[in-house]
Amino acid sequence: MIYTTSDGVKVHINRPHGHYLGQVRRVGHRLWETVTGPRRSAHHALAAAVLKGKGMKRARVLFIDNSGWYDPHLVMEARLS
Repeated sequence: MIYTTSDGVKVHINRPHGHYLGQVRRVGHRLWETVTGPRRSAHHALAAAVLKGKGMKRARVLFIDNSGWYDPHLVMEARLS
């Protein structure tokens, strides 16, 4: 996206397009399991991961860029009780 400021300066903003994935981790394990499909919102991905994470220790949400240019980015993390 290209914006023009009131001073006439053009600013280019790169906003990567992608989706969010929800993951959970079991107690005592190091590996994360993906439990949701692609979601459009980080909050929806976290809610789905928490609902599917019965008996799990932690849940997290990753942003995955569709272009493949960027690495997955950790957006949210929650502790399950």
